Amino acid sequence: MKSLYRLLPLLSHQQFTSGQALADELQVTRPTVSNWVAELVAQGVDVYSVKGRGYRLAEPVSLLDRERILSLLSGEVTRRLSVLDIRTDVDSTNAWVLAQPPAPGRWSVCTADYQHQGRGRRGRAWQSPPASSVMVSAAVRESLTGDALYAASLVVGVAVVRAIRQITTLSVALKWPNDIYYEGRKLGGVLCELQGNPLDQPVLVVGIGLNVNAAPPGLDRDIACLRDLSGRFIDRNDLLAALLNELHSALARLTQPAGLADFLREWSEYDCLWNRSVTLVQGSGQETVVARGIDAQGQLIVDDESGQRRTVNGGEVSVLW
Repeated sequence: MKSLYRLLPLLSHQQFTSGQALADELQVTRPTVSNWVAELVAQGVDVYSVKGRGYRLAEPVSLLDRERILSLLSGEVTRRLSVLDIRTDVDSTNAWVLAQPPAPGRWSVCTADYQHQGRGRRGRAWQSPPASSVMVSAAVRESLTGDALYAASLVVGVAVVRAIRQITTLSVALKWPNDIYYEGRKLGGVLCELQGNPLDQPVLVVGIGLNVNAAPPGLDRDIACLRDLSGRFIDRNDLLAALLNELHSALARLTQPAGLADFLREWSEYDCLWNRSVTLVQGSGQETVVARGIDAQGQLIVDDESGQRRTVNGGEVSVLW
């Protein structure tokens, strides 16, 4: 754990705490406390600093609480957990669980208040202020078909929509292949990775990142957080537990004969690209097409400018709109 994150649980949004009291508690110097506060502010935490009074959070933060999370998980999820690691900070939750591969039928889960090397699709950086977002990865080994593994990010997207609706009642949408949106503003995304042979029960790593009580600063796109959209502060523990519960339900359904088809039909209900003119980006080339939903394998169906219909997959292209 990086030392400065020991400071965050000691800061209150209701009253000031003196720099000396914080220094004594952490067994550091007052200048060290001042430097740590400045670093937290640089990372997006809003801290009031008043000479003679000390420091106070401008708004509350929702810190991760292992016992609360466990109390909210379904019995099916808790029985599958081989590891539930609640970290103050981590380089990457996906990388952490990849290093802790579970046995068949078991899960390794890692979540953190801050992620130093958060990334989205194609390695793009995605960093949120500490204790403001949900960043969780689950490494699972389930008996899934190759088609289900291929479409995993779409299936997980449906689970994310259900969890958000459960906690906030917001009707969010999905952007192919792995983004979560609300009225044109990005809320987060899903990153799935495979370790092992797809024909031999590989490890599927499901990474989910959602802007909960704040959004990452400095991004050149329209973004949003659930707090602003719902009008209320959200306990990240509640949302995290809902995500894991819905993920378990989704994977359980995928093992049924018609499970993938059912999910892809539901995914289509949330499709925010339907009938939109979008730009496909592949390497240095770009092409304007009209999105026409997804096929039975989860590939994007498009009509190009000549009227020809074809499919593309998420490994080939990025979609801009």
